Amino acid sequence: MLGHCYRSFFYTGILSICLSHAFAQADFVVSDSHDTLSSSPKQQATQLNLANDPVWHKLLFFRQHAEVITPKFYLSDLTAKHLNSITPQQELDATLDAFEHDPKLICQYPARYYWLSGKLTGLPRDLLATCKNLPSVNQDVRFLLVSGYLKNPVSSFGHVLITIGDEGEKQNLLDSAYNYGAVIPPEQNSVEYVIKGFLGRYPAGFANTKFFKQDTMYAKNEQRDMWVYTLNLTDEQRALLIYHLAEMKSHFLDYYFIKQNCAYRTGELLELISDIDITHRVTPWYSPEYVFHQLEEYRKTHPDFIKNVEYLPSDQKQLYVTFSKMSQPLQQGINQYIRTGDLSLINALTAEDQTQALDFLIAYLNFKQTENKNENAAAQYEAQKKQLIRLRFQLPVSDEDQVLIPPRASPALGEKPSKVDIGVGRDQGYLGFTLYDKNLLTADSSGHDEFKMLDFSWIYRQHKLELQSADFIHILKIEDITQPLAGERKFSWSFNLGAKQDLFTGELHRPYAQGGWGVGYDFSSNLTGYGVLGAELNDSHAMVDAVGEMGLVYQRERLGFTLKEYVQERYRQGLAHDTRFEFKYRMTKNTDLRLLLSRQNNALMYQYFW
Repeated sequence: MLGHCYRSFFYTGILSICLSHAFAQADFVVSDSHDTLSSSPKQQATQLNLANDPVWHKLLFFRQHAEVITPKFYLSDLTAKHLNSITPQQELDATLDAFEHDPKLICQYPARYYWLSGKLTGLPRDLLATCKNLPSVNQDVRFLLVSGYLKNPVSSFGHVLITIGDEGEKQNLLDSAYNYGAVIPPEQNSVEYVIKGFLGRYPAGFANTKFFKQDTMYAKNEQRDMWVYTLNLTDEQRALLIYHLAEMKSHFLDYYFIKQNCAYRTGELLELISDIDITHRVTPWYSPEYVFHQLEEYRKTHPDFIKNVEYLPSDQKQLYVTFSKMSQPLQQGINQYIRTGDLSLINALTAEDQTQALDFLIAYLNFKQTENKNENAAAQYEAQKKQLIRLRFQLPVSDEDQVLIPPRASPALGEKPSKVDIGVGRDQGYLGFTLYDKNLLTADSSGHDEFKMLDFSWIYRQHKLELQSADFIHILKIEDITQPLAGERKFSWSFNLGAKQDLFTGELHRPYAQGGWGVGYDFSSNLTGYGVLGAELNDSHAMVDAVGEMGLVYQRERLGFTLKEYVQERYRQGLAHDTRFEFKYRMTKNTDLRLLLSRQNNALMYQYFW
């Protein structure tokens, strides 16, 4: 009995000691947790080293220095200091102090607050719901690739837009659009824009409008196609990106034409919310298309990152396709009205066909109004449109389905825009470099447009490397002469400026400028022919030569060829010509093998695009 009591006392003592130790440990743990919870956001930020977090740097547009040129964007004390003196740590401390002393500032800096509230205790995220003018984060984010505009050299590389709107698969005209671009005085021309753009003499920012305004500019006025990439983002990613755009829309950065442009800045937004790599490019230039090439490559390892891709054709393309699918009597009546203003053929049609013809003509006149800047012509189109609308009201409502435009693959599925090539020929080698290359054989191109910028080629022979040619700019625009809609331009054209090998003397890199007009013909969807006649200004004794070019272009998914004949007539030297055949085999997305045959040079070329 006594032993049992002693044993009970012994075990009780041991239990007491264990419990005391456990409570002591528990007190320590609770005390430590309480200390963490009660520490200030600045102390927590220091412990977490948030000032060096890459996301914090991206929110500030901070690389080697702060890049936003609007002082009010930063909360640091800039008294007698320059923006370049700001550090991420200094701005983090200033931001946290500002949120503590003036909570209304979270509505001006929602992206910063949203991100910090996810890292630090004591910053309730639901405070953002009290901000009245912030956009909803429960929306889809879309990145739009706008095709190039060859009539304006500064727009030839394309453009990037961002839209925020209701969830769904299609772009809505009422969605918010963020357009990054330079603020340019209206009187400046393209040459001045490029020069100042190279030097970073313009401020630039994300202008916020409704998408229909951008659609009017690009799809209607400039007849440019667009591809809409709807991103499949998490709630965190969408909120951070949308808040970041709202935070930036009234602030500016320096604009640089070849680097810190729309492609670079929109690429930064993608890097903010993902591990995609866009702005760490070896070469110091960024084209809008490059952003979407990186998106397509990222898609291979993250297949759910892109929800869908939608093709938005230009108004011109919609009209051409719609007209091509109409019956011959409809086409004849529409063309008669366009040429003469006579409605007799249309009036002879059935009511259903009349409705279709008038709907088309009203859309056509809208297209011509936006295309034509002449006030008298615009007034004439407006008067015609009013007449047609009055007639249209007298006809029943149409139940005709809208003509579906065949989808066109995104250019980002083709080769990347910059190119280097290396080749071998008989007793000589070849080296080439092109800053921006969109040729007739580029995959997923229209096969009718060719645009090259800073295209250089060298030839290596007799142990010497020589510059063979240098095209500063090369443009070829092929229009199908068989396009049946009346009143439309059907002439092809070309423009070239640079230096090339002289056909008469064989001399290398002779300077020249060349322009011409011609016609094109689509034999099929894969085969196009064209011919261009023009003049060439050069440094020969004749100064001006007559030139001509004829060509055939055949293109399939991996295979393609061009056959071109160049003819040049020079005073007192007669005619010279050169036949060139180029065969392409696409090995991978960004590698080609090309066989080049001509009277002057033959070569097997390996081309790499990046």
